Amino acid sequence: MSQPETIVRKYLTALQDPSTLRDDDAIEEAQSALDAEEDPIERLKLQQTLAELNAPSMTAIEDEFVVHAKAWADEAGLTGKAFEAEGVPSATLRRAGFDVAKGRKRGGSSSTPRKRSSRTTQEDVINAMPKSFTLKSLRETTGGSPAVVRKAVDAEIEAGRVVDAGPDPDHSGPGRAATLYRRT
Repeated sequence: MSQPETIVRKYLTALQDPSTLRDDDAIEEAQSALDAEEDPIERLKLQQTLAELNAPSMTAIEDEFVVHAKAWADEAGLTGKAFEAEGVPSATLRRAGFDVAKGRKRGGSSSTPRKRSSRTTQEDVINAMPKSFTLKSLRETTGGSPAVVRKAVDAEIEAGRVVDAGPDPDHSGPGRAATLYRRT
């Protein structure tokens, strides 16, 4: 299996089940190294590694997908429509270089009826929640609307399965840090 195919497979799998991004063996290895480490700088580096392993970034995997997907798909004879059918957002496909429509205009003259796209439900969002997340990262991972993601998070907070962990400590740049949420 080629590296581009591996990257495409990893992205498609993560879209369907974001929990596949979590590498429990690597987490266990990093935790063991942290437990054994005495040097404060090395412990600091290991803490960062653990934080990244516990909350893997869909953005990084999507960025890799964008770099490799189009060339791999051309070689395999696949179109953007096939990726869309597997749930890859049109915006991501456009970033990757696929020629996909931004959406039909109302009142178009197409004789074929429009197919309704599947919608992300509150239950889909709840099932996809990683150990820690922001509302934006959860929207990007699930494709859910802001309202559906907010309702799902609020429901989980009310049920005591999610807590508000305060501002995202990894925030950089202008503006206020997003709120970080953690599953309990």
